[in-house]
Amino acid sequence: MKVHEAAKMLGVTPRTLRFYEEKGLITPYKALENRYRDYSEADLIQLRWIISLRELGLPLSSIQDALSAVQQPDAFLRKVEAARKLLYESWITATKALQALDETISVWEKNGNTNLHQLESAAEEMKQNRMLRASWSDLWNYDDIALQHGYRAPLITLNGIISEEHYNLSLHKTIEWLDPRHDEIGLELGAGSGNLSVLVTNAGAKLTVVEQSAEMLSLIRERLPDVDAKQGNLLALPLAAQSYSFIVCTFAMHHLTSSQQLLALAEMDRVLLNGGRIVITGLMNPIEEELETGNYVEQQLKWCPSSAFELANWLNVKGYSTLSNPLGTPIGLLYACKP
Repeated sequence: MKVHEAAKMLGVTPRTLRFYEEKGLITPYKALENRYRDYSEADLIQLRWIISLRELGLPLSSIQDALSAVQQPDAFLRKVEAARKLLYESWITATKALQALDETISVWEKNGNTNLHQLESAAEEMKQNRMLRASWSDLWNYDDIALQHGYRAPLITLNGIISEEHYNLSLHKTIEWLDPRHDEIGLELGAGSGNLSVLVTNAGAKLTVVEQSAEMLSLIRERLPDVDAKQGNLLALPLAAQSYSFIVCTFAMHHLTSSQQLLALAEMDRVLLNGGRIVITGLMNPIEEELETGNYVEQQLKWCPSSAFELANWLNVKGYSTLSNPLGTPIGLLYACKP
């Protein structure tokens, strides 16, 4: 099929097809005598994938990466999920920028003048938040940990910090405080291999989980096929605003710096319904001062134990009611209810 015929059938322009060819996404046959392009059935199927993924916002680099695995459903899904994660990060950044711009314009209109310093302040805050989101990386290679240890992976990472008994007790205490109800729509962040997810779903809640490790997600999908499992991290949740009645997070916040933890709280606040609740359990200092264990964890494992005081203070400013409950050094639990 010639280029004009293919373009008409696919609903695009011939120039678009040539552009995809220039980018290496498609390589149609070219006749030796006149160099006319001839699109095969396989080429047309490839183009349908390209055009559809492009319409959904995927950049060409992500499309090319995904198409290399189109015949391998699991690998293809992982690549598309990784692209979706990046799209959500861009969308969240753009949404926050628009919100900051709207607030700045509103103040200008109220005061009857345009203030450059105020604009610079809003821009600097956006810049810092963007840099915080971009600065996170998996320093611990959780994909390999998941492959090596399976469902026990989260416990293995805490070896030497807490015992298996303490870990399991912390999960059960989390469920007691969370009190998930039948058919309630909830969210778990940093779900790992799904150890807490099992307890939440056993209570009958409809659960979405977010986990940055693709291999951990594979374990969850194998273990809990009815759970909606999404790839992403706590700094840019791939989720719509005000969607969940509860949010629970266990043994994940210590992978973030203290500043990133507050940004994660802002993301939780964004997706939590009014009247909803948050339960955070993990390595947590109950007071402002650093505990000896906290210092050890931060220095040796590049972890940052949460400060119950700082997290609660941020939530209280937003109008949340909060309660903290030490679960035995170095584990703490923070409960928060949204107004």
